[in-house]
Order: sequence, then C-alpha cells, then structure tokens
Amino acid sequence: MTQQVSSPPEKSQKKFISQPLPRRDSQLPKKSGVISLLVIVGLLLILFTALIIRNLPQAIVQPDGQQTLASAGNSQEADSNGEGPLEIPGKTGIAPLELSSGRYVLYEQEDALYLASVAGDEPPQLLSTPGYVYNRATPPILTPAGQVIYSGNGLWITDLSGRTPKKIANVDNGQVVTSMVLSKDGSTIAWSSEPSNGNGTVNLYAGPLMSSSLIYQHSADDCPCFRVFSFLDSPGQKDDTTTLLLTDDRGDHHAVQYGLWTLKLTDNTAAEPEQILSEETPQTPLEIAPNTNTLLYSSYAGTVPAPSDGSVPDDIAELNYANSLFMAPIDGQELTARDSHVLLPEQHELSNSAEYHWVTTPQFSPDGRTLTYVVFSSDAQMPFRRHSALYTAQIKGSGKQLKISSPQVLAVTTARFVELGPWLDNHTLTFYADNAIYALDVNTGAVATIAQTKSYARIVAMLNLDTLATPTPQPQGQQS
Repeated sequence: MTQQVSSPPEKSQKKFISQPLPRRDSQLPKKSGVISLLVIVGLLLILFTALIIRNLPQAIVQPDGQQTLASAGNSQEADSNGEGPLEIPGKTGIAPLELSSGRYVLYEQEDALYLASVAGDEPPQLLSTPGYVYNRATPPILTPAGQVIYSGNGLWITDLSGRTPKKIANVDNGQVVTSMVLSKDGSTIAWSSEPSNGNGTVNLYAGPLMSSSLIYQHSADDCPCFRVFSFLDSPGQKDDTTTLLLTDDRGDHHAVQYGLWTLKLTDNTAAEPEQILSEETPQTPLEIAPNTNTLLYSSYAGTVPAPSDGSVPDDIAELNYANSLFMAPIDGQELTARDSHVLLPEQHELSNSAEYHWVTTPQFSPDGRTLTYVVFSSDAQMPFRRHSALYTAQIKGSGKQLKISSPQVLAVTTARFVELGPWLDNHTLTFYADNAIYALDVNTGAVATIAQTKSYARIVAMLNLDTLATPTPQPQGQQS
C-alpha cells in the first residue's frame, strides 16, 4: 500500500512581467497633444492615489493574506468560534463538539505542568511540581490511579490532590534522565540516565514504582547508548514486566531513538540486550499498539529545515523525522520491511525537497483499532513553512492475522505547527495547533477548543475522574 502526501493547496502568486515599451516616434508631438496627455496622466495619478489610500489598512494588516507568526509564543490564538484550524474532506464547515465535564487534559510547557478541563468550564490549573525539568525525551506519565510521575532532579510523583509531591528516585550528580516508562498496571517503572557531559556510564533502572534499582550499566563511550522504550507483554500474560524494549540514542539527550532490543529481567538483574530492529538507515521505533505487541516504526528518517518564523519550537525542529511507516508484530525475531505492513513508503533522492513527506506524533486509539498521525511537507525556500494533514488507518487482528486499511486523509490543517495528543476515548482525539489545544471527533469531524496555551504545549495524558478513586483536583493556583 502506498500513500502520497497532499499538502494544503497554496494560492499561486502570478509573477508580473513588464511588457516591452512602445517604440518612440521620431517626430515630436504637437503642443495640444502634450497638454491633453498631461491632463490624462494627472487624472490617473489622482485615481491611483485614492485606491492606494482606500486599501492601505488591509495591506498593513494582511500583507500576504495570512497573519505573520513572529514566534511560537506570539500572535496566533485559537479561533474564538471553537472550530479550530481544520478542514474536513467532504464537509463545508466544522461543527462544535460538546464535551462533558469531569475529564481533564494534562499538558506540559517549559515552566510547569497544567491541568485543563475538556469542557472548558474552568481555567487551566498550574500543578505544584518541585524539581520538574522540561525534557521532551521524558514526558510525564499518568498512572492508572491518577497520579503523575515526572522527571527533573530525580523522579517525582504527585496525586493531583494538593498534597506535597514525593521524590521516588534520585539521579546521580552529572546525570540526566533520558527515558521513563511504566507498566500497564502501574506497579513497575523503568528508566534510564546518562552523563550530561558524555563522560561516564549509561544506567538502566527498573523495579517497583517506589523502589526501582540499577539493572544494567555500560560506558557512555561504548554505544549503543540504551534507553527504555516500553515493556513487552508475553503472549497470554497480563501486565508482564519481565521483558523491556530498549532503543539507542547514540549519546544524544534529545527525543531520539534508533533500533530496538529486548532485555530480559530476572530478579532485578538483566541479561544482555538482543537486537530485533536494526538501527541502520536509520530505523526508528515509534509506538506499540495497545493490547498487542504490534510495533509501529519507520524504516527511514531525516532532518527537515526549521521554519524561520519560529512556529516550531527549537527542540522539536532539530529532531529527525520519520519518512516512512511500517507495522509488524514483535515475535522475538528480527523485524524487516519485507515482513511488515507498509502504510507510507520511504522516499529517496527527490529533486525537490518540498516533495518529501514527514511523519510526526502517531497515536493509537485506546482499543488499538485506529491509528492517526500527522504528515507534513516543508517548503524548499525560506521561511520553510510546513503544510500538514491528519491521516488515519483502521487496524484489525494481530500477529499473522494483522490487517491494516489504506490510510485516508482525516483533516487538512491551516496551522503552522500541529501535533497529536492522546485520545479522550475511542473516537475523540486531542491535538495541539498554534498555541491551543483541541479535541476532534474522528467520526463526525466536530471540534472543540479545550485551552489556549499562549505558547507551545505538549499534551501528556487524559484524566477521567469518573474512573479514578481520587479526589477532585485542587491544583496550586492558575496559569498566568
């Protein structure tokens, strides 16, 4: 199956070409003709001046028909009508989406973590998070009990009830946390750290949530430099925590991952990692489908020019982006493209860089039956503006019975930067676009504005109070 990326159409700008000047007659015009000509020229000047003055305000506000974005944190706000920056194929407008109260979006910014009601009936609340350090490689984790685990100068946990957060793991001096995953039942955590200056050891930890311990260590000079990717469930076993999936960051502390290895855990010790996905080309693991060991990965990745208008945060713009999408069940054997389902083929050596497609923020629905992701292209010239669309594919079965539908365009967006967040339920998806957080019903195309964030925000998790035995959140203060 192949899928080509269709960028939102740009209005073509016709280039004005000057016409050749008429040949001058060698004979001078008569005096009366000169006077008539001057009168006509004067009238034309008056007319053109009036038109320029009349249209001057419009030219100042919208020089090219679109608002200029000075930076990721300035100027662009969510649409006041709540429709958001989407165009749904086959629909002439966007219907408003009504969301019930009692559900919250947890999101992070460079300064702290925030909680916002999806119903929009209260302002976003600032959470008390001592020791928090923003790191795209280690997003906070929401436990099944409604607690939040975050990293910084250690690992911390808070229950959102206003109690003092508790530190659950220390980080050695000179080390930085590079990954963090939690088992599905919330009982077991695994995480990694590396030396901030590149000199020292790479450390892997795992164990009970409140008392993890060192399980594997190697020199940072001897890569692959491992970080944890996920727990791997064994067939027929629920919430298995005996096998970890590892990936290689090649000594880079950013949100990068290459190749895939399995690591068996026995009595808080670990065997040697076994590679199941090559890191050449490079191949990058992206997500694992819920309730199955089906891996979504890319067989090829590359860099994309950073938009000069500041619409994409620096730590995101400099990442490698997936250029292809494959899905395959993890069965202990090495994964190859030959044995995988192709959702998006890789591209090579195109003459026009604007023809490359790039993938970001894939998300599986909670039941694992729907995959959504963002595909974007980038202009070949400054300001390297990005053009994005949301795609979706339906998934049936698992293992050798795995079947995937041909990806379809879910929506086209006019936003300069968009990325997907977690699902509210099996048909409602959250997404961020140009300083606002939205919810989209993938069945009806209805959209709701959840929060205007004033600057970039990453959606971390969804919190449903109806399914938790925790008090109503009483965070410390409000977002300024």
